[in-house]
Amino acid sequence: MSLGSVDNWSPRLVRPVRSRLVFLLAFSAFFLVSAGWALALPANGTNDEDEHIIRAYGAASGQLYSAPVAAARGGGAWYSVPRSLLPVNADCAQRWELPASCLQRPPDDPSRTEMATAAGRYNPLYYVPVGLPMVISPNMAGIVLGRLISGALVSAMLAASVTIAVRRRSPLLLAALIVAATPNMLNLAGSINPSGLELAAGVLTWTALLTLVRARAGELSDRYTGQLLIAAGIGAATLVSIRTLGPLLLGLTVLACMAAARPGRTKELLGRRDFRPVGIGVAIAGVYGVIWTLVSGVLNNPEAEPTPPDLSVVARISYILGDRLTQWTAQIIGRFSYGEVQAPNSLIVAWYALAFLIIVPTLLFATKRQVTLILGVFVTSVVFLVGFEVLYYPHIGWGQQSRYVLPFGVGVLLFAGCLRRWEQRLGEVATRRFVMICAAGAGVMHVWALAVVMTRFQVGQGTKSLSALRGSWQPAVGPELPLLIAAVGGVLLVALVVLTRTPRAAVEEITVESDASSLTTVPTVPTARS
Repeated sequence: MSLGSVDNWSPRLVRPVRSRLVFLLAFSAFFLVSAGWALALPANGTNDEDEHIIRAYGAASGQLYSAPVAAARGGGAWYSVPRSLLPVNADCAQRWELPASCLQRPPDDPSRTEMATAAGRYNPLYYVPVGLPMVISPNMAGIVLGRLISGALVSAMLAASVTIAVRRRSPLLLAALIVAATPNMLNLAGSINPSGLELAAGVLTWTALLTLVRARAGELSDRYTGQLLIAAGIGAATLVSIRTLGPLLLGLTVLACMAAARPGRTKELLGRRDFRPVGIGVAIAGVYGVIWTLVSGVLNNPEAEPTPPDLSVVARISYILGDRLTQWTAQIIGRFSYGEVQAPNSLIVAWYALAFLIIVPTLLFATKRQVTLILGVFVTSVVFLVGFEVLYYPHIGWGQQSRYVLPFGVGVLLFAGCLRRWEQRLGEVATRRFVMICAAGAGVMHVWALAVVMTRFQVGQGTKSLSALRGSWQPAVGPELPLLIAAVGGVLLVALVVLTRTPRAAVEEITVESDASSLTTVPTVPTARS
């Protein structure tokens, strides 16, 4: 039997110690890249971060709920926040496209004042842990520590997903996870913004559920199946509770995974005793999330100021398909700050090339049902994003971003990565090389994207060349350290791939066992392809 027949790869060959090492290495890689972003950017260096910082301090200081009023942009809420926490002109760099040197240093005054935030009605679950350092140190140091906590939460979920892929012996799923962790995701991870954790929760939910429903009989041990259920439950409970769209995105993900399941697999999983506590936990988190959404006033969207031009539905859709679709495509990979700075087109094209090298061949070799599911996830994501844009245009203008549906939409890449047929056609050696290319390419492009955004804040928006080591503003730790930390994270991604390569002895063991089992297998009646 050739190694290309991967259905007999056994997760028991991956020792528990090695699995823990895989988790730690993956966690370190993702965390260091996100830490580079956390250290490099000024206050309010990502979309609406000043709004989220105020909410985080409020939640961590005991202000879990504030009555909804017309506080910011016609909505939001008020919170009592130290004057030393944020610059009074936190949006100057984005408003005037200036370097971050325009920011006025906050007063060294810990006394509190009322501050408005458009994020004032958001669920406090994410904000409590990231806000605790700001309560202890209400200044830029506290903000950076909060960013690092955010990065650690995101990295833990991504590392758990990578560990699942390695235990499953699915190199293309590992490649898909590396590609799914885009510069934009890790930029959000290293900022005060719940979107990074929401995206990572979606990745973990997809990875665990797909591994569960696509497993063949005897592929997963009973204990490991229980661990996968817990991982799926953690991802699902996080996804369903921290953001308004969570219940919808989780519901769509579960439906897609059920449709992708092998015959009888869903019923088998639902009948397990350990499914019940996981299901109850996710249900409780979902009920809490829905109740918060209903009582917090987060759904009450005032009219935008100034009022957007009155456009017909047809005109809105026409503009969306022309201009907005291009912006959404760039946002997935690398559109940063408030959208005024974008990664180079060559970086975006290269990143999409890695994704398409996983998705397109899979579509060519997959069954019709699998192709329908992959395309269905993509079309559903686009339809919902377009629908939200059309629906909310009178309230917030052109305000929808692709990351809002990405916790579900990432399933296109992950489902393609978990299917075996492209691995079989590609072969062992070529598959290993491709995964290595993904890791090395991603590591380089993470540092590249960080250098682009650092140049924007240190030198200014109009700079054409990379100038990440100089400028009128520089990070408190200097510009070299964030770049070095992110580069080390990229190197660890490559080390992760090297570590998870199947040792030659293990390969021979798998081949011998598989050949022996094939000699003793009783022929069965062929069944329809699942």
